Amino acid sequence: MTNERKRIKCEGRFSELRTFIYSEAVPIVLEDRTTIGRNDLEQIWGLVENDIPNFDLKDPYYNSRIDTLRKNPKNDYLSLVPLVGSTTYVSEELVRDYSLSMGNSSTVADRLATMARQPRKFLQEVLEREPRDIVFSSDTNLAGYRVSGNFGIGVISDGGTQGGGIRSDSPFLIEIYKQPKDRLDLVSVVGFWAQDNNLLVSQLQSCKNGHFPSDIPFGVGSLRVAEVVARGIGFDNILVYSARSHPIFKEHPENWKQFGPNFVCMWDNSAKKLNFDGTRNSHYEKSLK
Repeated sequence: MTNERKRIKCEGRFSELRTFIYSEAVPIVLEDRTTIGRNDLEQIWGLVENDIPNFDLKDPYYNSRIDTLRKNPKNDYLSLVPLVGSTTYVSEELVRDYSLSMGNSSTVADRLATMARQPRKFLQEVLEREPRDIVFSSDTNLAGYRVSGNFGIGVISDGGTQGGGIRSDSPFLIEIYKQPKDRLDLVSVVGFWAQDNNLLVSQLQSCKNGHFPSDIPFGVGSLRVAEVVARGIGFDNILVYSARSHPIFKEHPENWKQFGPNFVCMWDNSAKKLNFDGTRNSHYEKSLK
């Protein structure tokens, strides 16, 4: 993990607020402990509450005006759960309560809490599905792959034996690995928010250590896995940003010329290929009921 951190320069979303919490509040409350409890979170909230408006002004975690598709968290201690999840052990109970606070059903909250335990075989162990059940065509599926879960904004998904990895911009993560003999190679990280029983895909990122089957584009493969996981967890709908509505270009509009075309291909074209409803000027959505 030390080598991975050296190679991953991205700090993840809301880095100013997370750094402030880690450096100023967490050491005071936890001292040398790594497990965080409800009382600890309440104390941390009391220390940081008044300073929150000073950080990540272009893309604030609370009361965002640019990321209108994402539901703002409530102004309370439970909102800290995904922010501290990458540096401390957060109990399943707290993840469940955070998920409930974001308007999700108890069934969804229970399964998200299990995802936060980072089961290496989330698809098989929690959703009781096999990778080969994720089908793209009559002769293409994900046999020989692994679908794992992870939790925390800023957490690093292990790249596998080839090193590297991907840092999360989202509370919940789906990690897709190619599983050749005796090793794991990270193919994709799909990050999402869970709100009002909807799964909102907010991160599609390739590690390039592994790849989907040769006839499956990266965006299509990633969104297809997200759809299967969303159904298994019990979400009502799956939502996907369009390239133009993605918060990365709201925060950094100067990057559109360089990265916009790739985002259109990965996000818009993939959503349309998988029969999501929506437009490039808004977002895409599919009912899972």
